[in-house]
Amino acid sequence: MMRWKSLLSRKRLAKPVRDPELPYRSAFEIDIDRITFSTSFRRLSDKQQVHGIGGSDYVRSRLTHSMEAARVGRSLGTWAGREIVERYGGEEVGATPFDIGHVVAAAALAHDLGTPCFAHTGEDIVSDWFRGSAVGREILSGLPEQQRNELRHFEGNAQGFRVLTRLQGWRATGGLQLTAATLAAYSKYPWSAPGDDGRPRPHPRKYGFFGSERALFREMAEEVGLIPTGDDTWCRHPLAYLVEAADDACYRVVDIEDAVKMRMLSFADAESLLAPLVVVDRQEYDEIDDEDRRLIYLRARAIDRLVHDAAEMFLERLPELMQGRPCPALLHMTERATALQAIEQISYTRIYRGQQRCETDIVAARTITTLLDAFGEALLAREDAGPGADLPRRFASLLETMPTIRQMPYDRPSWVRGLVDYIAGMTDRFALRQAQLIAG
Repeated sequence: MMRWKSLLSRKRLAKPVRDPELPYRSAFEIDIDRITFSTSFRRLSDKQQVHGIGGSDYVRSRLTHSMEAARVGRSLGTWAGREIVERYGGEEVGATPFDIGHVVAAAALAHDLGTPCFAHTGEDIVSDWFRGSAVGREILSGLPEQQRNELRHFEGNAQGFRVLTRLQGWRATGGLQLTAATLAAYSKYPWSAPGDDGRPRPHPRKYGFFGSERALFREMAEEVGLIPTGDDTWCRHPLAYLVEAADDACYRVVDIEDAVKMRMLSFADAESLLAPLVVVDRQEYDEIDDEDRRLIYLRARAIDRLVHDAAEMFLERLPELMQGRPCPALLHMTERATALQAIEQISYTRIYRGQQRCETDIVAARTITTLLDAFGEALLAREDAGPGADLPRRFASLLETMPTIRQMPYDRPSWVRGLVDYIAGMTDRFALRQAQLIAG
């Protein structure tokens, strides 16, 4: 059985002593501030949510989606937090409902920081390149099996944990040095990639950290008291279910709203999908004489209803979650699950696989492949030449565009990490410009 006082640990990763409590700002609010001011967070403004380059200025980016998810997460966490404190007692919990809300908000704010350029399409293209290209396979041949699997199945959640704990911030260790509670709530998939193709994992594709961050993840998991369930595998932090629900509630609903703005769906389509999620005040609704305003009404009411549903389901399943038992996504178990499945089906067929999205995916594939081909070939040549050696001008000039090239090691496992960090960290437009420059 996990304990709330441990689950809500304020100890910061890779820091030997706990920071003193401030009278005007909690440790979890500081987490929110550190995430908000990070470079990776700012870059989300130019990373697609669903609609990328060529989309309307109205539709959401990963940045606006993350901010919306954080606000929903705050409400979910605070609501659930009141009941947690009542059930378990203030002394056992060691935090206020508002503290719990801030933990969920911080984790939701960070949940997309590892998203590469062109989002999930980018993940697939990186994976495909390492599996299928000649340069990618040559690179893999010199890597340990664990890292080969990570690259053949590149995962943004694991990249996000790396961003938070190693790549961001000015500190020598621990990255942003967030609290263990926030990092654990962030960790939707608390296990590593399989070391070989035969090792089972709780999810067939998803995982939460790379081998390079194994020790950092273990430190965090032990601090909050996550229950080990296997080799490099732990149960989820209970609040990770609320982070997941905040993300689900936002993107399921707002992807429909954005699709109307992009004219991928009609207003009538959106109304028929969103109306089953809410109890519409018919008189109030009929008095709204503008479709845009009606869409706003439906979106706001739908998210509010899903917040209620998720909080109630979380509290119902809380005894099981505290024992470390796995649970389906909260919104998949509510009365509105059928309506959400209808939204998911339409989203897949008419939004995520629609004409406009396919055109963006074509651009993404060409862009990322061009970058990986060029930088992968150049870094292989650099490895072969060794420190201090002269490289052909075409390689030397290209590598000089990488900000970290002078600090990049020559051993392959390390420089491959650096290469993927660089490509994944790019915004969509920066990646496109760099690929165009390379292609001439």
